[in-house]
Amino acid sequence: MKTLKYTLLLLIATFGLDAQILDEKAGFGEEARGEAIFELERGQHIYTYEPDGGWYKARKMVYLKPMDISDGRLSAGALFYNKDEEPIGKALQAVKLYEIDTIEGFRSDDRIKAVVQGYIFETKLEDGSVPEEKISEILAIKNRTEQQELFDELFEANQGVSEDVDELEARVIYENDKVSSEEKDFRVIVVFRGSTPYAVITNGHSVEIEKVKEFWEDGDFKIYYFYKASASQKQKVEDLIFTFLAL
Repeated sequence: MKTLKYTLLLLIATFGLDAQILDEKAGFGEEARGEAIFELERGQHIYTYEPDGGWYKARKMVYLKPMDISDGRLSAGALFYNKDEEPIGKALQAVKLYEIDTIEGFRSDDRIKAVVQGYIFETKLEDGSVPEEKISEILAIKNRTEQQELFDELFEANQGVSEDVDELEARVIYENDKVSSEEKDFRVIVVFRGSTPYAVITNGHSVEIEKVKEFWEDGDFKIYYFYKASASQKQKVEDLIFTFLAL
């Protein structure tokens, strides 16, 4: 269990607060440019992978009724629900499910928690709602006070957590909606020295940064350093990768 300095918790289903928000009611295809297999309501949060030609592969963790599921697929016409049992979308065709888990009911019927996956075009997302793209925009701002305020908004909006590591502060966004388990890997970490951005660590994503002193890459993990780091400082930053993985 990670020891955190503080945790900024907000409801995932609250409109306008999470990353990768749908700007309108949208259909998701089984492949890019494909026919829609399910749809989600406006304002829903999703998890997006790296875009390809403007198309994002996306995931969404949903709650379902057991009677609507057969052989790991959701029946056409079945509704998606959030944790509070409010409808948030529906299957337009039979939909493959990932990360299937049964939630035993207490004074109610059992529910199924699972992840659905599909492709969506970039115009369906709210501007600035993809974390890595927003980080790129913030880092391009020269005014330090404005930059810090925007970072605060970004991490509050994404249920960010923070942990002090010696003279560094790691502020973390997790992979919400990618998997259904409670323990999740980090998506992006912004490392600060005081109020100054020192490095960015990503997991399977890229950021566009104008001035980078050093770049490190190992598989899906990338580290962008903004200042010359000593060997011991680099080790502390690299160790953050394992601190915020669901091992």
